[in-house]
Amino acid sequence: MVTKKFIPAVKLGLAAFAFTALVGCATTAQLEQAQSEAEQARQAAAAAERAASEAAATAREALEAARAAQRAADAAQRCCDENTRRIERLNQRLQEK
Repeated sequence: MVTKKFIPAVKLGLAAFAFTALVGCATTAQLEQAQSEAEQARQAAAAAERAASEAAATAREALEAARAAQRAADAAQRCCDENTRRIERLNQRLQEK
């Protein structure tokens, strides 16, 4: 009696295994397609990394240029401030006479 119940269960299990094996197996073409897509993704990632590195380098250059411009502007402002003080002193001397 147990044997009669066991054999159909085994047959069902084997059928399920065979179905899973057939459905779950990828064809060579599918594997090659997946490998191709993975390679394309790796290449895209490498290109993105290069672009990010170039952008970072450009940003560093822009930051240094901005700092140099700020230093030049600060120097020009100091010069203007000094000239203003000179003119004010000269004006003061002229008014005292």
